[in-house]
Amino acid sequence: MATFVPKPKGWQAQVARRVNGKTVRKAKTFKTKRDAQVWAREFEAGIAAGTDSSDTLRQVFDRYALERSKGKKGERWEVIRLSRFADDLVNGKPLGEYVIGDVTTADLVAWRDMRLGHVQPASVSREMNLLKHVFATATKEWGLLRVNPMAEVRRPPKARRRKRRVFQDEIDKLTEVLGLSAHPWVSEKQITGAMFLFAIETAMRSGEIRAIQNRHVTGNVVHIPEAKNDHSRDVPMTTRALEILETVRNGNNDSAAHPFHIDAASRDSVFRLAVKKAGIENLHFHDTRHEAITRLAKRLEILDLARVTGHKNLNELLTYYEASGDELAERLNSSTSKDETK
Repeated sequence: MATFVPKPKGWQAQVARRVNGKTVRKAKTFKTKRDAQVWAREFEAGIAAGTDSSDTLRQVFDRYALERSKGKKGERWEVIRLSRFADDLVNGKPLGEYVIGDVTTADLVAWRDMRLGHVQPASVSREMNLLKHVFATATKEWGLLRVNPMAEVRRPPKARRRKRRVFQDEIDKLTEVLGLSAHPWVSEKQITGAMFLFAIETAMRSGEIRAIQNRHVTGNVVHIPEAKNDHSRDVPMTTRALEILETVRNGNNDSAAHPFHIDAASRDSVFRLAVKKAGIENLHFHDTRHEAITRLAKRLEILDLARVTGHKNLNELLTYYEASGDELAERLNSSTSKDETK
């Protein structure tokens, strides 16, 4: 049984187990008694079950990228983050240098808290989804661990949801910075600008817009064969959206052609630089979805809007609806019925 001793800097867990006629002893100090208890339980379980793998986490991350991330829609996202996980400093040591069999829940809690010092809780939660699956795969499928140290790492509390909209003066500034006053639209800056305007008209995501091929467009409808939720959907286009699409096509009607031909990394880089050059604060490309859904809600019934945006849960759709009090008051007064004005 483990012993827990208070120390000036926390609690020390001391473990001693008799295995094959020999006594195995180990001690480690943690900030809290709970962390010490979790580590002791994991260590004792590991001794009872056998020896864990001596692979480093960098080796495990590389294997996951090759065997699990490959072919996913989010492959690029996962590979980038797995590489960064390996370089993240945890207690002064790159996470990738840790031997997977020696990693404790306390180590991963330290990683989580370190990341919370750099990015928002929502981003940390998404990263934890990936890291949890890596450790679950290593435990359940690859047999590298007997106990999953990630299983008891708590998620950070949810932050307030983002409510950012895109204002007309910001659209005007970005239109200028991205060179949309000149024709044809062929440069990466112009393609990025066209995507930005098209997203505001359609509520489509960046990846969905980049994936459009001419074959997907029929009349004023663009078909999305595979969206983020793995379901297809049809998106009606406004007159302005059609104008943007035709301009960016630049006469190329090849059915396999991508009108918005730019890779994700370039689009992201170009947009960030344009926002900075335009002097706009705290604007992300995905904020176009908030703006577009709020605008479309004025024209479409709620169920029709959900069909357009691809939301299966209306509560999720509401997280993107950002109409201001002034806008609601204006709509309320403009819709006064004839009976009420008699």
